[in-house]
Amino acid sequence: MKVRCFLVFSLLLLGFIPNSSAQFPDNSPWEFGWETDVEPSYELMLDGDKWELEDMLYFYVENTRMNDLSLTISVEFDSDDELLEATFDEEISIESQENKTFSVELLSSNPDDVRGFSTDTSFSIKITATETAGTAEISSEEIEADLKVPRSHKLIPEATTPTYAISAGTWVEATLHLNNMGNSVDAAKAIEAEVRSCPLLDITGLDSALNVQVQPTGINGQEAESFTFRIEPSSAHPSRTCEVTISITSEGNNIQRSVVFDIEIQDGDGSDSNSNSETDSGSSSSGSTDEDSSALPSLSFLTTFVLVGIAALTRSKND
Repeated sequence: MKVRCFLVFSLLLLGFIPNSSAQFPDNSPWEFGWETDVEPSYELMLDGDKWELEDMLYFYVENTRMNDLSLTISVEFDSDDELLEATFDEEISIESQENKTFSVELLSSNPDDVRGFSTDTSFSIKITATETAGTAEISSEEIEADLKVPRSHKLIPEATTPTYAISAGTWVEATLHLNNMGNSVDAAKAIEAEVRSCPLLDITGLDSALNVQVQPTGINGQEAESFTFRIEPSSAHPSRTCEVTISITSEGNNIQRSVVFDIEIQDGDGSDSNSNSETDSGSSSSGSTDEDSSALPSLSFLTTFVLVGIAALTRSKND
């Protein structure tokens, strides 16, 4: 009888003892990985007008345990340049037998740093998930990915041209500047010049700017690349203001951009006739001075006087 009472009492005590799994976390493994495809590297989304990086990366946690899982999340970058700031939930919870996705928002803070970052290199992001009990670390997992800044091309032409009128039948030199306002090397794969309303005006020498590599302007003190070309109006060109458009096509993205400027042409014949008129006018002015006007009448009077005197002497001898 005593034995039976003891067994009943023991079974009652066991009923009051809580499940050990409720007291201690299950140490079976949990899965942690990328939901975003980051292999072999991930190219960030770039706004090339604002030079702003803004993107979102996703990771998942799969909890195969019988109890809920709580994790602490941290994010690190290995770049010396503080290119990105990360926004994420530092504390996350995954219920038993649940697969849950979480996000890390990435945003750049400095446009100059974004444009100046080399597109030929990458930097790493590391996300660490840590399970703790009190102050003790129970388990930890981490994932990494290589991030890259995409190439953005913006080749912009400018021109330095004469501000004075060009005489027909002559030529002058002007300068084409290629500004690379992108973040990687670019070149002009095509250059065209169009002259409006002036068929006798030629633009020559632009081929020197073709296929020349242009480094990003303003990065590490890099200046625009400059090339000399000629403006050549024919000798028969009339006096007129001509509109010139120089268009370049980027090798990087095939986008065409243009620079437009006016050139004043002065008629060569008109210039010569004006010059001759001034010369003739000057000569006429010079020939009509008071000194020359008084000299001619004086010479005529003296000659007349001498002739009259000779005639008088001759007549007196005859008499």
